[in-house]
Amino acid sequence: MAISGMGGIGKTELATQYARRYQANYDGVAWFNDRANNLAAGILESFIGLGLEIPQELGGRLLTLKEQIAWCWLQYAESLLPILIIFDDVTDLANLREVIPTDNRFRVLVTTRLRNLEPNFIQDIPLDVLSPEKEPDKALELLKGLLGNTDRRVDNQPVFANAICKSLEYLPLGIELVGAYLRQDPDLFLDVMLEQLQQRKLAEAALQNRETLTSTQLGVKAAFALTWSELDPLAQQLGRFLSLFSPQSILWDLVVWVATSGGEEEDDPSPNLSPTRGEALIPPCPGREGGLGGLGLSAEELNEAKKQLYKRNLLQLVQDSQGYYQIHTLVRWFLQEQLTDAWEMKAVLENTFAWAMINKAQSLPPLPTSKDIERIKDVVPHIEDLGNRVIDDINQAGEEQINSPASVPNDEVIWVFVGVARFYNGQGLYQLAEPWNQECLKVCQAVFPGDHPNMATSLNNLAELYRSQGRYREAEPLFIDALAMTKRLFVGDNFDVALNLNNLAGLYYSQGRYGEAEPLYIDALAMTKRLFVGDHPNVATSLNNLAELYRSQGRYGEAEPLFIDALAMTKRLFVGDHPDVASSLNNLAGLYRSQGRYGEAEPLYIDALAMTKRLFVGDHPDVASSLNNLAELYRSQGRYGEAEPLYIDALAMTKRLFVGDHPDVASSLNNLAGLYRSQDRYGEAEPLYIDALAMTKRLFVGDHPDVASSLNNLAGLYRSQGRYGEAEPLYSEALAMRKRLFVGDHPDVATSLNNLAALYKSQGRYGEAKSLYLEALAMRKRLFVGDHPDMVISLNNLAALYKSQGRYGEAKSLYLEALAMRKRLFVGDHPDMVISLNNLALLYESQSRYGEAEPLYLEALQMCQRVLGVNHPTTVVIRGNLAFLQRQLTPVAIWRRQLGRILQLLLRIFFLPFYWLWRSLNRH
Repeated sequence: MAISGMGGIGKTELATQYARRYQANYDGVAWFNDRANNLAAGILESFIGLGLEIPQELGGRLLTLKEQIAWCWLQYAESLLPILIIFDDVTDLANLREVIPTDNRFRVLVTTRLRNLEPNFIQDIPLDVLSPEKEPDKALELLKGLLGNTDRRVDNQPVFANAICKSLEYLPLGIELVGAYLRQDPDLFLDVMLEQLQQRKLAEAALQNRETLTSTQLGVKAAFALTWSELDPLAQQLGRFLSLFSPQSILWDLVVWVATSGGEEEDDPSPNLSPTRGEALIPPCPGREGGLGGLGLSAEELNEAKKQLYKRNLLQLVQDSQGYYQIHTLVRWFLQEQLTDAWEMKAVLENTFAWAMINKAQSLPPLPTSKDIERIKDVVPHIEDLGNRVIDDINQAGEEQINSPASVPNDEVIWVFVGVARFYNGQGLYQLAEPWNQECLKVCQAVFPGDHPNMATSLNNLAELYRSQGRYREAEPLFIDALAMTKRLFVGDNFDVALNLNNLAGLYYSQGRYGEAEPLYIDALAMTKRLFVGDHPNVATSLNNLAELYRSQGRYGEAEPLFIDALAMTKRLFVGDHPDVASSLNNLAGLYRSQGRYGEAEPLYIDALAMTKRLFVGDHPDVASSLNNLAELYRSQGRYGEAEPLYIDALAMTKRLFVGDHPDVASSLNNLAGLYRSQDRYGEAEPLYIDALAMTKRLFVGDHPDVASSLNNLAGLYRSQGRYGEAEPLYSEALAMRKRLFVGDHPDVATSLNNLAALYKSQGRYGEAKSLYLEALAMRKRLFVGDHPDMVISLNNLAALYKSQGRYGEAKSLYLEALAMRKRLFVGDHPDMVISLNNLALLYESQSRYGEAEPLYLEALQMCQRVLGVNHPTTVVIRGNLAFLQRQLTPVAIWRRQLGRILQLLLRIFFLPFYWLWRSLNRH
């Protein structure tokens, strides 16, 4: 029987305890250590010591060593009980076969660092660390027992006691050595001991050899050194190399790729370096002279070396994960020391590893999909580990200038952090991405004193993360610093300066600070035009950015030529299909949809969707976005049957693209819920709105525009159902959140004011509604100089409130102003024009001014039929309004109204004398 396991696991101690506990069950115990002395030599010396003369020949034939050992076992005295033979620390099973007794009166116990022993030869009992999962508190019990019953340090500092055991990864030898060390110094606190272990690692005095009354207990380093000495040079080289990987989970195929190619081109997609709003661009790492050839080892050589490490328990398989290995923390510390002592080879190994990780980090696009995440997920822990070593090297350097921390060239350091941040951003894990962006900025500040393009990039990336989380006040100074730095770095026109102008403008646009955004967008466009004479993707991007700003302000006449120029330019730049062409098609279509020019928008949206499907076979965020865009157009037109399958496809695709929570998934949930709400399918809409709200709250801790939008959406559903008590707290929460997010005026704040006011109006709380409507109208007048669709909405809302109160004169002037503004905003037909005509007609009808109402209804109906079609819900409503009005104009209806007025007059005449008599009596 064999007890197997890594060095320091407690094999010898277990064999010793067994021999002591069950000594009475045996007539003798013999102990032989293979490492201290050759087994055969040890056995022969033992029997010679008993006074036996071992024969050299028998029957005239020379005896082999194995035969001499067998002769010795035969000379062992007869006994009633069996004899226990312990072979400790066996290094080679072949040597064991030469000496093991075959007589049944012997019981053999073996301890070895070897694994996968031959089952037909020996029964293996593998020994593992004190697993906290399988044996909770066993490690603490061992530590506490070593300190003695009177020592209270484990009870007083249980967190640090657990941390010490965890830092030693529950290796019994490590815990025994630390326990003995602590026992010698009763004044040493556990937190201090933990700090010393983390700083000094295997050099810590507590892990060195320990003298006992009877022997010297090997320290952890010495125990591992014995195993290390058995490895051939190639296996030792692999051990040093593996110390650079994160120890918890090492994919063997990754090790082979790094060691054999060292970062050469593979099937991974190349880094996406097209301009994207927010994240600054970083040039790809240049190739090294002579290529990236790894360590010059073959996969076969590496596998043979791996077998040696695995056989001796220096490398362990991850449970239930084929092809994945792990290294015990203390083993890794030992291997890292061997790496440090390797001198010139250390630089080769570190450079090979660093460049491979940079290559992998670069392969992740700025907006990764789940496919990208899946491809890179096994590498990220190792990139993170490299990043942590970079941080450690910089911290140790202090004020001194450092070059190539952790063997990463200074100009490539940024990629380590950008890659990890993109990995987490792509999954919507912003809280995990943030510290990597923050550390990236700190590292760049240390590596590049003063201004540097990578410093500006780091500022931009952190600012963009804050902007995406709605943390605008934290983002602004970073964007401003990045812009100022690039202006100092590059005098005159420069691509980075233009990019930073666009980034800061984008922040102001998100905040509704259009007046500050516009000059920045204009400067960026002018600069890119000077930089790139003629057509260029960056010029097209700047055209689109400025056009989108104008569209948001309702300045459609200024936006359209910019969108058209951008589309034409991208078509000239990219013959055939291209993502930028599809994006420009979507942008121009969006403008036409805002203007109610649905006939012009639809073919553009259809072209964009078809193009993205040709560009990206299968699932892709751009395809999902195009599906949503076309679905929204159909929803605006009341073509719900055509919109629904598109929304459903988009939602299913985003769920496949982004496993778990993601902003795009939440957005798709909201879109489909909005469609169901438009169709009065409230039971189907509600769970989708609730899921979207819960997801945005998980994604964005604290305040965020997406959370506020989700609150508004769910509240709007409840208001539509008359569930006012449930709607009000959601509307109030959304308004409060937006006021915290956007200091001062912002379109979203005005929208929330309107929403809450509409709820109050529905409840008949006119006084509260009026103050909110007036506040929203005033805010929009400050936000949008001149005409704007949001201004019209506010005018209409306030007019509707006055109409509900019977204040028809005030309502009329507002309705007329809203109608005039829409006529200026939308040349020709538009759905919003239909609403204004209908509203004014309703006002006249409520005043019995049927002659003035009828032509407005007729104009609204004709326009609605042209824009939305004869079966659109709005068309149906207006047709009903007109029919009702026309019934009021029939002779019978007119006669009834006149008769009603005469009766009212007669009643007043009849009751008037009695009324005056009652008043006179009351005066007395």
